Amino acid sequence: MGLFKSKEERRLERNMKVRQALSHLRRQVKATEKHQVDFITKAKQARRIGSTTQYEFLKKNIKKSATVRVRLERQLLSLETASQIKDQAEGHAQFASAMNALSKSIAEAFGVADLAKTQVNFEKAMAQASNLEERMDVFLETSSESMFDYEGAGEGDLVTDAEIDKLLEEEVTHDERVGTDVDLDADIKSIEKELERGRR
Repeated sequence: MGLFKSKEERRLERNMKVRQALSHLRRQVKATEKHQVDFITKAKQARRIGSTTQYEFLKKNIKKSATVRVRLERQLLSLETASQIKDQAEGHAQFASAMNALSKSIAEAFGVADLAKTQVNFEKAMAQASNLEERMDVFLETSSESMFDYEGAGEGDLVTDAEIDKLLEEEVTHDERVGTDVDLDADIKSIEKELERGRR
């Protein structure tokens, strides 16, 4: 089944093994330190009670524990250092991979961009825009002339003086009526107030 694991899965497994080994070594260092402290306590007790044989035996175990602890600490230091170097190497590999992908993208972008063809299309578009502007100017000029000619020629025929007079008269009459209605409303309200006072 290990043959079918992806590269990332294998990398994760290796990282897990390194973390487990580091954790195991740290536990062993702590355990060895504890043994050494225990042996020292017992050696002091053996010396107090005058047991030379036990004292010498415990001294050897203190020395052995110290040696084991130093050895374990060196192994832990070596493994931690190697792990850091591995992390740095993976970081460099990630960077190299990203730069490789980026350079391919840039190369593809330049491969797609045909600058000569783009320049021809641009110049063609600018020529069309210029022609369009000229046509628009001509159109606006001719349409303006037509519009002004139309308004000037039909001015007398479209609206007569009599129609304007009639329109103004209707507007004035409407305004006067609105003003009168407002005055009437004010008078009615005044009368209602007077009636209210009389009832009190």
